[in-house]
Amino acid sequence: MVCREGWSAGVLPIPVTIAVFVAGLAITLGGSELLARGLTRLGSKLGFSEGLLGLLAALGADSPELSSAVIAIAAGAGDVGVGVVIGSNLFNLAALLGLSAIVAGGVAIRRGPVILDAAVGIAVMLAAAAMVAGVAPPTLVAAVVLLLVAAYAALVTRPGRRFANVVPIHDGPPAGYGSWLPVLLLPVAIALVVGGSYAMVRAALDAAPWLHISHAVLGTIVLAALTSLPNLGVALHFARANRGTALYSAAMNSNTINLLGGLVIPALFAGTGIARGSLPYFGWLLDLTLLAVLAPLPRRRLSPTTGLAIIAIYLAFVGLRLAGL
Repeated sequence: MVCREGWSAGVLPIPVTIAVFVAGLAITLGGSELLARGLTRLGSKLGFSEGLLGLLAALGADSPELSSAVIAIAAGAGDVGVGVVIGSNLFNLAALLGLSAIVAGGVAIRRGPVILDAAVGIAVMLAAAAMVAGVAPPTLVAAVVLLLVAAYAALVTRPGRRFANVVPIHDGPPAGYGSWLPVLLLPVAIALVVGGSYAMVRAALDAAPWLHISHAVLGTIVLAALTSLPNLGVALHFARANRGTALYSAAMNSNTINLLGGLVIPALFAGTGIARGSLPYFGWLLDLTLLAVLAPLPRRRLSPTTGLAIIAIYLAFVGLRLAGL
């Protein structure tokens, strides 16, 4: 249980805690749907590339994960904070890609953009793992990752004809489609996502004592899944619209942003000790990422079967964590 400064637990009565959690969940899911609709409409209006659309979706939906991780690290619960980051990344692959493929009955993809997003994501992942292992100092890793992310952002923002194969323009309806109302509601959507997620996280922290949840389970499973729900809402929207390129971009960019903002940058101030014991998680993360990327490439389609395999591996991870292994 997290009972440190800034992270008090067991404050509210049990019925109130449950009510707050349910309300937070409903608000978060509603905000996620508004966020997805607003971003896709903005992309269609302004002709954003699918990569930029996914990057913006990840930035908008990642705030609960990042804030939860940073607050936990600042409060001295570094194991919980790092658990939220790594656990959220694993949950993202299982839910955003695995569950979306099942719900949508499969999602078509483009090889070039998926390879680009995966290459950046894996490079950031390996750099973060090297930092956690003590092979590379946080300053060097932060500099390399920031340069890599900046180059990626520049590429998807202004792709040009030369990179059309790896950074395609949006797959959605033409620019004149629909009104600007969903775009105007984007600030409201982000506020709902952040506020609803905060309520869910606080309720989970208050519930930890009477549910007897350990730090490991609280960070890598409970909070990781709860704070990733906005990402899941956006991903399901993309999947139902058969926007596979934007879906992959959102998933990979979300994981990259989590590692950068929730692990690499905090390590500059708190040291790599906050991530002690998390190195084995990177093995799970790398394996799941490779499966999620390599399996769909031959047929250019993320199938429900692959989705089931991704979810099965994630559930194996959850089972081992629950067993304390």
